[in-house]
Amino acid sequence: MSQLDIQVAYDVVCPWCWIGKRHLDEAIAQLEFKDEISVSYLPFQLNPHVPREGMARADYRRQKFGSVERGAELDAQVAQSGAQSGVTFRHSLMQRTPNSTDAQRVVWRQQSAGLPERPLLEALFVAYFHDGKDVGDKQVLAEIASQHDDNLSVEQALAFLQSPEGEQDVAGQQEALREAGIQSVPSTIVGKFYVPGAQPVEVLVQMLTEAREQQV
Repeated sequence: MSQLDIQVAYDVVCPWCWIGKRHLDEAIAQLEFKDEISVSYLPFQLNPHVPREGMARADYRRQKFGSVERGAELDAQVAQSGAQSGVTFRHSLMQRTPNSTDAQRVVWRQQSAGLPERPLLEALFVAYFHDGKDVGDKQVLAEIASQHDDNLSVEQALAFLQSPEGEQDVAGQQEALREAGIQSVPSTIVGKFYVPGAQPVEVLVQMLTEAREQQV
């Protein structure tokens, strides 16, 4: 039996991507063929116009949603959905809205090294949404990356981030997704199946099961 390949378009600053990742992890864990599944995460920036150095989150929310108050209402809705999915959002700790290019480059490097990316991606979500860390800051990213590669020191990770390595690859992957019609994240693709958004666990289980049956 061939491996079932899953592709997920994501952004580390998208709260629904964290919820969606948890749902997908749970769905896979329920499947008898879970050991025959491969998951690849593809970068898609929701906010490509955010300055590379990031910006104050209050300013970003005001610009995007019209007011900080409206942003807070949406945060509360996300936090409620997160709690139902076993993730805790602590929006009060989040002071910056980062440009996610460097975080996506860290995930790209992990993939290129043949190392598992899901634990690294989970760590990035936790760092940003739970711990309130700026995942656009190179030092923060270097420390997280070094914890998920035994052969990578913080200094080496920082050197990678200060280089242009991976920039074109990440940009190319994003452009390919946009050309394919992807407009939001998370978006999950399995063979001919495509589902947008953080789908419930049972929906993902059904989709993966049907995709598997079509391989038989």
